[in-house]
Amino acid sequence: MIEKVKSMAGICPTCGRNHALVTGEIVIGPDATEQLITYIEKNSHTCVIICDTNTEKYARRIQSAAIAHVFVLPEYSHATEITTAATAEFASPLKPDLFIACGSGSIHDIVRYVACQMNVPFVSYPTAASVDGFVSGVAAMTWHGQKLTFSAKAPVAVFADDDVYAQAPARLTASGAADILGKYTALADWRIAHRMTGEHLCEAIYQLEKDALDAVKETILHRDECTAAEYARRIMEGLLLSGLAMQLQGNSRPASGAEHHLSHFWEMHLIHPEIDALHGEAVGVGLVQVLTLYHSLYRRRSIMTDAFFRPDLAKVFDRAYLEEVFGALTDGILDENMPDGMASSSLSHIEVENPLIADSQIRQVLADLPTPDEARNLLRLCGAPDALSQIGLPEDDDFLMRSLNYAPYVRNRLTLMKMMSAETVTVQ
Repeated sequence: MIEKVKSMAGICPTCGRNHALVTGEIVIGPDATEQLITYIEKNSHTCVIICDTNTEKYARRIQSAAIAHVFVLPEYSHATEITTAATAEFASPLKPDLFIACGSGSIHDIVRYVACQMNVPFVSYPTAASVDGFVSGVAAMTWHGQKLTFSAKAPVAVFADDDVYAQAPARLTASGAADILGKYTALADWRIAHRMTGEHLCEAIYQLEKDALDAVKETILHRDECTAAEYARRIMEGLLLSGLAMQLQGNSRPASGAEHHLSHFWEMHLIHPEIDALHGEAVGVGLVQVLTLYHSLYRRRSIMTDAFFRPDLAKVFDRAYLEEVFGALTDGILDENMPDGMASSSLSHIEVENPLIADSQIRQVLADLPTPDEARNLLRLCGAPDALSQIGLPEDDDFLMRSLNYAPYVRNRLTLMKMMSAETVTVQ
């Protein structure tokens, strides 16, 4: 499957666009570490490996065989303006010609951001099958308290060693599986945005993401038929395919929708105490909540009310309304959603000529989604949380409604959840 992805680079016969693929070498296997060391020897004079205290042992193993500098971040470091600055401060005097991201999601986001800022290539060395961002070209960062996604640098190569990531705690692999399951609503949001606004959707990339999702789903359902190492490899393959889909698309749209917006919102800790949920865990719980919301919309007699496809943007982006939750981050939220004024909001791009046809199109997409119970079952089978309380969040209705109403504004991306939130504000 991964070899097939490489053939998708260039002018796409499906959509006509030029899909760029930066990651030219992808190695998954028990000898990936040795191949990485050979790669460093051939391609680098000054290599810097970024890790944390949990993954330092792998970085030191590479360093002992290849000439490299190692920078160790504290365990559980998040991708923030602080950790990226510390990483850049260490690396800049060394003038590296190659970075190695030795870790899971946050380490990769830190490295891809710094590598982009310094215009230095980087290589992915994932130590857990925990997220789908290893080979993506965007960095999800918490920047001065606001969750933002920056265009960054995709890795030129990835080396995933079976003997490394398969030994990671089971919780991390479960998080990766949950991250992939979140593609159910991500793909639905992409399809609906395409139909409501004409946003670009490449069917080949859409199918690539769906194939990754379907493969992981089958792996979860038949988990008892493979060894723990085989299971971890299949999850890793799904994660890499998802990341390559984002890379080909040029943004995270194939893999990130309303479920990720809930995850990002919760990671900002605006309406609840700080939690230590992993990214994929929050995505999985967000998936259940979004599916519940979307199935409630499917049961409505009419989806296409005037307020649904003609929301009152003055109400939606009223400062007092947003400030109630976002507080000091409100200016950043407004800038994210209206970078060039109200006309640049994703909600302003909705164009519906025939509400009846649009209603039918949305229902077709929603009919293909799993039920919340089906999603919960898959999450439980892979060992991931499926309820708010399991990741330290309140189960009360007020918390859930505020999450559903405000989370869509962490990104200027159209999702069905954002349309439903805007409709609610409009009719108030």
